[in-house]
Amino acid sequence: MKALDLFCGLGGWSDGLTLEGFEVLGVEINQEIADLYKHPVICEDVRNLNPKDFIGYDLIVGSPPCRDFSRLGRLFGHNWKRPPDPEGEGMSLVNAFLRIVEEAEPHYWLLENVPDLEKYLKIPPRTTAKIGESMRRSFWGNFPSFLIPRDYNKKTFTKRKYLSGDHEGKNSPVCLDGSKLAKWNRARIPLPVARSLGKCVGAAIRGSGTLVAPLMSQIATDSDGLDEPVSHNTNKADPDD
Repeated sequence: MKALDLFCGLGGWSDGLTLEGFEVLGVEINQEIADLYKHPVICEDVRNLNPKDFIGYDLIVGSPPCRDFSRLGRLFGHNWKRPPDPEGEGMSLVNAFLRIVEEAEPHYWLLENVPDLEKYLKIPPRTTAKIGESMRRSFWGNFPSFLIPRDYNKKTFTKRKYLSGDHEGKNSPVCLDGSKLAKWNRARIPLPVARSLGKCVGAAIRGSGTLVAPLMSQIATDSDGLDEPVSHNTNKADPDD
């Protein structure tokens, strides 16, 4: 089984999918972060990719940057070096993901982001769930229903320096300031969530043997939600939103 992880970052989705038997390819624009990614990776802007290069993938997942859609951006973004631009930069990345899905036609796909993306995407997510102590996220796609565990043990990097290199054929050590790396780890999908998705998608693929066309209209269907271990208050504002 093959999976494509767009905006892969440090590999939250990829790590879990690999443990469930997927051969994963990541795409990350930041070279320093790509050097820390543990799986095969393309260092490129997702908007420059040719969707036809990814025909034949069973699963495409993506977590586009949420800074342009987050509540923190609306509150404090005027002080940022690059102010939030949800209708410009933000949606251009989301639309690039959807274009790849539509043209590559994987069996299944999943888009993850903060709940406020719905205001700009104009399409309701399949579900919204709290997947960490302060990590509330929404999911769009045609993926099979899966249990979404909450990972309250999710850690952030606290050491000042983080050294990595010489994996997957790489031999270029990378040393990043801890404060720079912390935001990437904070956005990382918890391993239990990624494994749960991989387990259910893998079972669906092995059981079906037929291609499920990822039409854009499927985003708005099957809005019954996913299995969740604990109910959550969708009106509560979380720090990460």
